Amino acid sequence: MTIPADLQALFLNENEIPAEFQIKAPVCQSEFLINGELREWDGPAQEVFSPVYLQTASGLAPKYLGSYPLLSTEIVLEALNAAVKAYNNGKGTWPTMPVAERIHSMQEFAYRMKAEKAEVVKLLMWEIGKSYQDSAKEFDRTVDYICAT
Repeated sequence: MTIPADLQALFLNENEIPAEFQIKAPVCQSEFLINGELREWDGPAQEVFSPVYLQTASGLAPKYLGSYPLLSTEIVLEALNAAVKAYNNGKGTWPTMPVAERIHSMQEFAYRMKAEKAEVVKLLMWEIGKSYQDSAKEFDRTVDYICAT
């Protein structure tokens, strides 16, 4: 399919994207969490591309954002079983932790999450094609929800 020149001219080269909105390096997730332990995954991964197309030397192409593990059924079931065991029918560490400690844990999580706001907002923009303002609002809404509940 040939794209008319006037339409193709609407797409930017990556170097025309303002620096504060550029993805400096792909986010290639190779770890997963089971039972409080981060494990390395050396199996297949799903590549993630932006719905935003850019001008490249070979024509228009979506921006490569990174990848995430395509865990095996065995690993997924292990994670599920670890979560069920940790919950322990409502008698696990988290559900029986005093409310003040749970609140403190969630506040700490929200605090650390806020430190990553610029990167998360940028990824939202590239992953789902939202504007900067809408991506920032989504991030803020999420943090507000965490803090309110």
